[in-house]
Amino acid sequence: MIANETQRTPCEVFSRSMGFIRPTRNFNIGKYSEFCERKTFTESNCLTTGARHIELMKKAA
Repeated sequence: MIANETQRTPCEVFSRSMGFIRPTRNFNIGKYSEFCERKTFTESNCLTTGARHIELMKKAA
C-alpha cells in the first residue's frame, strides 16, 4: 500500500559548499541559486562515453 503525502518522511538534501557538507535548506538565496544551476555527473554525459568521445578521438588521431 502506498502512503499518502502526509505519511511520508521529508528527504534532506545535502551538498558540499565551501568545503563543508551542509543541508541545502540552510543555504542563503545566492548559494541555493548556485546549487540549482549546477550540473550533475551522469555516466552517459561523460566525455569518455558515447559519440562525442569517438568524434574527439578521431580529431586527435
